[in-house]
Amino acid sequence: MQTLRRLYIYAVAFVSLEVVLWGAIGLARSFVVPRSVGGENQLAEAVSLILVGIPVFLLHWWWFAQRTALRQPGERSALLRAIFLYGVLLATLIPVVNNALSLLDRLMAGLFGLDVNLAPLGGMQTLSDNLIAIVFNAIAAGYFYFVLRQDWKVGPLGDDYAEIRRLFRYIWMVYGLVIAGIGFQRTLEAVILWIGPRPPGYLYIFTSGLALLVIGAPLWGFSWWTVRRSLDDPAEIHSRLRLFVLYALVFVAVFGTLISAGNTIYQVIGYLLGLPVPDESLWVSLSLPFSALVPFVLGWLLYGRELLAYIASLSDAPPRQAELRRLYRYVLAFFGLWGAVFGLQQLLLVLLDMVLGSSVRDAMMLNEQLSTGIAALVVGLPLWIWSWRLLILEVGTLGESGDRARRSLVRRGYLYLVLFLAVIGVMFTGGLLLYTVISTLLGEPPEDMPFQAAQHVLTLLLFAALLFYHAWVLRQDANVLERALVRKLAQYPVLVLSPDEPEFVEALIAAIEREAPGMPVAVQPISQGAPDETLSAAKAVVLPGSLLSRTPEAMRLWLQAYTGQRIVLPTPTDELLWVTVNNHSLSTQARRTARLLRRLAGGE
Repeated sequence: MQTLRRLYIYAVAFVSLEVVLWGAIGLARSFVVPRSVGGENQLAEAVSLILVGIPVFLLHWWWFAQRTALRQPGERSALLRAIFLYGVLLATLIPVVNNALSLLDRLMAGLFGLDVNLAPLGGMQTLSDNLIAIVFNAIAAGYFYFVLRQDWKVGPLGDDYAEIRRLFRYIWMVYGLVIAGIGFQRTLEAVILWIGPRPPGYLYIFTSGLALLVIGAPLWGFSWWTVRRSLDDPAEIHSRLRLFVLYALVFVAVFGTLISAGNTIYQVIGYLLGLPVPDESLWVSLSLPFSALVPFVLGWLLYGRELLAYIASLSDAPPRQAELRRLYRYVLAFFGLWGAVFGLQQLLLVLLDMVLGSSVRDAMMLNEQLSTGIAALVVGLPLWIWSWRLLILEVGTLGESGDRARRSLVRRGYLYLVLFLAVIGVMFTGGLLLYTVISTLLGEPPEDMPFQAAQHVLTLLLFAALLFYHAWVLRQDANVLERALVRKLAQYPVLVLSPDEPEFVEALIAAIEREAPGMPVAVQPISQGAPDETLSAAKAVVLPGSLLSRTPEAMRLWLQAYTGQRIVLPTPTDELLWVTVNNHSLSTQARRTARLLRRLAGGE
């Protein structure tokens, strides 16, 4: 109930704040807009927004939210309050940055003697529009920043505030990175065009890129420095949000690199094959993809190194370290695989066209397909071969490390995802082939039917090869793991401490024989006292929950000295109440216990 109340108060306060803020901005702008271009309407709209928004905002923010927070210190640590305060800072500071970009873009255009009304970022705005928006948003941001600082001074606000602050920092870092990256790309593109034929409008690209770079680079640098400085706190360096952001930035950079590199290669090959290019200049054609390639590669190198350094810092958790590195490689393999598959498919269709010929495809279409296929194959195939080779070497390692790599959720997820996409491809392509055949049999053959049918058959075979290869890999993993598991089960003896309940032992042994065949199981009745030295060599001991409430002294001492795994079944007893335990039957509990023993024996 309290959460819903907070949600209502802070949501209304946020909306009403924006209404008042932009109403005040509109009111200030109306004083500098000539009445002949709609100043009266702008004035009326602004006054209406202010008159409606102010009482609503004051009531919900000051009377409900802030007054409650001042009276109840615990209210200041609420998650929704943190979301509201940091959200307001984003909603006010981002317009400050955007208006500064517009202002700087027009200034740059004026310095180069260009028409400021044609500036890409702020051509439709004026100096007063930007300054008014900057001042009013900065005032609002300053007030709420002061409120936020006061909250932090009160005392520790808990994990919610720290998590939202962490998210706030990473949003600014990514926002600054995007602005700086686009600015660097546009500036580099303009420089390339300036070196070459200098087409019309290239200076507008330069001025907007320079404005983005001047604003974005310091913003990104400061945000990145703030994030790096916060890593002195172990909670920051090991946060899941940090890991997610690093992976997201790396994968976006990898994807952008592949697309930009492929487009660059496509332009070169297309030019060599006689495809039309802008202004008949290869230089102009390469300016955009190459200028995009450079920042993506730099981002990949920077954040890829940061990600790998983070993974290497997890020296106390080698399995997690290996799994995180594995995820990075499998995503690279996934990108490379489908780039190579697409490129190979395009080249095979070109070869098919050369063999059979087509009545509806001309030389230009053929050259475009050839250029696309070569570009995709050149970009995707090396990446897949490099990544997949490392992954094959990993699963080929003898011992537990190789078995762990085969059991990896990331590896199985990758294989099943590729199998899913391959099956969908087979289904879709098979459907197109059947449609072509059936339409022909019904007397309505599609245009260029032989080529269409052969094209579908070729694509179907390609998807089928992809399907069978990855199914074979999955089956090989299963066979190797099964043989290893049989060997491990035989080397994992289990001891069952039996109460005076025959059904307990019977259910448990039956479940173990079914779920973990070959696992040695010994039974020690509780009435016979502590197990001897032979039974003490068991890797795991299973005991009923009732034994915890009435443990004989000899058995208690033995359990204290036992160094293996202890597995307790929550069997009903009058002395113990099991919290969060469902009332499952004895057979269900036995089956789950057997599966747990199977995983433990397998090294999980």
